[in-house]
Amino acid sequence: MSSIKVVAADIDGTLTEGVSFLLDLEAIKALRELERAGIKVILVSGNSRPVTLTLKRYLGTSAPVVFENGCGYSDFTWEEYVADKASCLIAKEAAETLLKVLSVKNWRPSWQNPWRKCDFAINAPQGVTSEEDTNKAYKILEEFGYLKLSVLVSRHAMHIMPKDCGKGKGVKKVVEKLGFSMDEVLAVGDAENDVDMIKIAGVGVAVADAQEALKKEADIVAPEPAGRGFAWVARKLLEARRSS
Repeated sequence: MSSIKVVAADIDGTLTEGVSFLLDLEAIKALRELERAGIKVILVSGNSRPVTLTLKRYLGTSAPVVFENGCGYSDFTWEEYVADKASCLIAKEAAETLLKVLSVKNWRPSWQNPWRKCDFAINAPQGVTSEEDTNKAYKILEEFGYLKLSVLVSRHAMHIMPKDCGKGKGVKKVVEKLGFSMDEVLAVGDAENDVDMIKIAGVGVAVADAQEALKKEADIVAPEPAGRGFAWVARKLLEARRSS
């Protein structure tokens, strides 16, 4: 791992305490140690741009962020999108249609949707989503003629977006802007929507309590869950740099 120059870190479930929304203090400390050692950290999230950039500001990361599950990437003074505007408008229309069908079962729109441009989230009644929810969503969208969209499930919501999106694509765009190659990237995540990101990275890591779909694709499964798992990976990375 001594050749790693960039760490792409999912936020929810990776920098937090379990699947809660509370940031893990051990993970934050480790993130800052990486930055001080010259390793750039890319925050990668299904959250909207304002939320992800706010976290960048207060956590102290130096790289641009990836938001809306890779549909967009930006810093404070600029923003770019992987998908085109027309595809994003279709995704918004499809999400609204899907919500009308699912609202009778108490699904509700994410409070962040007004700030989203390409990836629109719908929250499950109990805050937990499953593969069955994904299959159901695809079936409903197909019935309404929405065939060129992706449905991704994080641990907190179901995301409807253009097929061109994905955390891996967003990370690759940022890494290219920074002047590095994907072989120099270590990516850490916890959920199904992190799969393409860890597959494209030089080293892909799943935290101990990650979903099985992610663990199967990971090069390394950390022995600790969530934020503690990220801190463990960061320590291993810093040790490798010091011994090289």
